[in-house]
Amino acid sequence: MKKLIISSLAMAVIVSCSSSNDNPEDNNNGSNNNTPYLLKKFTEVTPDGQSYVVEYKYDGNKITESFDVTDNEKEIYTYDGDNIIKTELFRNGVMKYMREFTYSNGRLASEKVTNKEQAGTLVYTENYQYLSDNHVRYNDYSSATYNPSTGTYSNIQYVQKDVYLNSNGNIASSSYTNNGTTYNTTFLYDSNNHPMKNVKGFVKMEMFSLDDGEMAYNNLLNSNGSYSGTVSGTRSSSGVHTLNSSDYPTKSVMTYNSSFLGTNKHTYLYEYNK
Repeated sequence: MKKLIISSLAMAVIVSCSSSNDNPEDNNNGSNNNTPYLLKKFTEVTPDGQSYVVEYKYDGNKITESFDVTDNEKEIYTYDGDNIIKTELFRNGVMKYMREFTYSNGRLASEKVTNKEQAGTLVYTENYQYLSDNHVRYNDYSSATYNPSTGTYSNIQYVQKDVYLNSNGNIASSSYTNNGTTYNTTFLYDSNNHPMKNVKGFVKMEMFSLDDGEMAYNNLLNSNGSYSGTVSGTRSSSGVHTLNSSDYPTKSVMTYNSSFLGTNKHTYLYEYNK
């Protein structure tokens, strides 16, 4: 799984709902000059020794493109001011996955997805409600029914998720119920800088979509989750991060544990613009 690009993946939250943290990426560039640390190359090494490489391009501190070298996929980013309002994933020159975002009071309000990766075109929208300064509720896409004779989707299903944020704007906990099983997860972070922290609007756009705590303003130290109901079990993760002199990770080793899938370890390597 490629943690820093998306089209997978799940939890993209607001930066922080409190006014003091509306733009955490503006703080602590980790440098004495005005050039922030920006991630230029990301490499994931999987347990079987396979490597996946993603390269990034910017205009100032706004991301313009990510290129998945391994899978030959390109993702293009479009801004309105400091907010990312659209991403488009291209494979072999053909647009396969588009996300369109709206914002309200500087916070993510909705995400519309157009998915052409499978048969037909699936379109759905997820909406975000801010119930308090640190409580966000949203409808996360779950499933849909495809009709091959018409090439259309219907009966789109969502899961309602409740997320609580900590004082740094990171996800502190999440909970939801799906198909009779209730899931609860808590997250703990360090006080150092996430590799994507300085990219304008990126964490705000992406945090909810990943749903694993690894997209944040700081680096995930551990997550602990349990689920019970129709099925029961546990899942957790832990991270060990090697930092440079400005407290940005150059290497992260993440260990994932699941009562269903067992244990596996992934290594992430980060190269910056300086």
